[in-house]
Amino acid sequence: MKTVRRLKAVSPVISALLLIAIAVAASILLYVFVAGYVGSLTSTGGQQTTERLQMDAYNYRTSLLSLTLRNVGGTAVLIDQVYFDGIIVNTQAGSTCFDTVPLDVQATCIINMTPTPVPAAGTSHTFKVVTKSGAIFAFTVVKGQAQ
Repeated sequence: MKTVRRLKAVSPVISALLLIAIAVAASILLYVFVAGYVGSLTSTGGQQTTERLQMDAYNYRTSLLSLTLRNVGGTAVLIDQVYFDGIIVNTQAGSTCFDTVPLDVQATCIINMTPTPVPAAGTSHTFKVVTKSGAIFAFTVVKGQAQ
C-alpha cells in the first residue's frame, strides 16, 4: 500500500526566504519615501532651513530695547513680526529691520522698541522674530544690561 503524504505548511527554508524578501522590500520602500521627503525639503520648500538670524548685540538699560540682528543664513530674510514675552510689539523710530527690502546675507539691522509695562531690572525676557516664510528665532535679553 502506498501512503499519501499531504503537505500542510510551507517548508522552513521557503518561509525564511519569504521573510527576508518582505523585509528587503519594506526597507527599499521606506528608503525611497524618506529620500524623496528630505530631497523636497532641501530643494524646494526648505526655506526655514536656510534662514538664520543671530543677535549681535542688545541694549536694555533704559525703557528702550535696542537689538542688532545679523542674517547668518544662506538666503535673504524678510522680518514679519516681533514678539516680546509672547506679545506682539510695535517698533520705534530708527528700526531698520522692517523695510520691504529683505535683509541680505551677512547684513545687520536694528530693532528699537519700548515694551509695556516696563519690566524690573535684572529680569530676563524672550524676544521672538518671525519671518515672512514662517521661521521663528528666539533670543533672551536681560533688563538693565547691554551686550
